[in-house]
Amino acid sequence: MKKLDFMFLLLMTFFSVTLAKESALAGPAGVWRGEWSSPRGYIYVAEMHLKAPHNGKIEGHINWIMQRSPRAADQSKIGTSGTEFVKGTFDISSRVLSIAGYGKDDPNVILGLDKYRLLLADNDNIIGGITWNHGSWEGKFFLTRIRD
Repeated sequence: MKKLDFMFLLLMTFFSVTLAKESALAGPAGVWRGEWSSPRGYIYVAEMHLKAPHNGKIEGHINWIMQRSPRAADQSKIGTSGTEFVKGTFDISSRVLSIAGYGKDDPNVILGLDKYRLLLADNDNIIGGITWNHGSWEGKFFLTRIRD
């Protein structure tokens, strides 16, 4: 029985180490869900899809839904959506994701292109930071990984 216990423990250790290594290599590639907000009162819900094609490069898109706006003209647009296309880099040593919007599909005219400086948590499941927000760097963007 002790030999079986030892083998089980050895096997569990192997799988734990293997999963930890895979997680460390996951980086920001995957699908993320979260929220963007600004001090002026804007709130958007986001689903971010990122790929890491090679050598620290990142590309993808963010599906946005407007949740709140301080502007009276935007009130009829609450709940509408648009897509921002992004690309940039991920520095594995600092765990900083630097991406910027370069295009959009925005039939409801609710989006501006933004720049993002996000930090990937050590567990590879949370990412967040600040955004350019038209030059103020006061936008806040926090997301949770929903799948690799």
